[in-house]
Amino acid sequence: MGRVLEIPDPLPYDPLRTALYTPEELTAGGLDARIERHVAETGFRAPHAREALAQRLHDHAMDRALAEYVCAVEQERVVGVMGSAATPREDRWFRAAAELGRLLARAGYLVATGGGPGIMEAANLGAALAGHDDSALDEALDRLAGVPSYATDSEAYTATSVEVREWIGTRALSLAIPTWFYPDEPVGQFASHVAKYFANSIREDGLVTLAVSGIVYAPGRAGTTQELFQDAAQNAYGIRGRSPMVLLGREAWGGEPSIYAVLRDQARRWGGYERLVTLCDAPEEALAFIQGNEPEEALDALSGTPEDILDFMRNQRVRAR
Repeated sequence: MGRVLEIPDPLPYDPLRTALYTPEELTAGGLDARIERHVAETGFRAPHAREALAQRLHDHAMDRALAEYVCAVEQERVVGVMGSAATPREDRWFRAAAELGRLLARAGYLVATGGGPGIMEAANLGAALAGHDDSALDEALDRLAGVPSYATDSEAYTATSVEVREWIGTRALSLAIPTWFYPDEPVGQFASHVAKYFANSIREDGLVTLAVSGIVYAPGRAGTTQELFQDAAQNAYGIRGRSPMVLLGREAWGGEPSIYAVLRDQARRWGGYERLVTLCDAPEEALAFIQGNEPEEALDALSGTPEDILDFMRNQRVRAR
């Protein structure tokens, strides 16, 4: 008989967790930091077999919790917002992403991000403030600007986020899907729910898959470009319809060489969905394009049972390889 692998005990995380996290749970009790230390101690990139098994079970449980959450809130209109984690809080694209998150949430979309700093934090911040007066966003941005980048002082960056989160009070719903693969990136504080994964590839595929109403790409770096073409691959296969792709920032995406031009060409060649790809500068333009291209077939993918949503997510992952 083969050797039975036992899950190591004790662990700082529950491999069979049944619910998503919240920023409060991850931060207030130091849970996020304890898991980060554990990952570093057990082999950051290649853990031993028992630890790897526990992490895979946890990520499987996150998939199910995420599917159950989307089903429970009855919100199949999910829009992703991607962009650089390194975008400073005083940058114009940070403000643009925050305004976009607020616009999307007020229009009835569930905003989903990668759950880290920069553009991701901004979009969840805007969504969180959807039910507040417009002046609240200006106030929040002013407060956050005191610590513009997590790279200079990660603890102060998070502390400022927590202060603003508590100042906001009740937050509108939004979703963050981060990973422990980037231990130096603080978890965002403004989403209402967090699906945090160990495996970055599973997390990225899941985020792109769930955003069936479209994804807006603010200026980013290599990771954002990777997600852009992951999205393009899923659209090319069109398993359950195709979704809008909005490149926010003409200077960033439309220069030379033009990623926008390459993306449009690939969309024309591999599925004829180039009408779903656009380039713009303003959050209002991005929202209008999303609203004008509602993907009815894709929306059906998130309107079933949790098992239906899980099946959709996993089929997309297999086909996109």
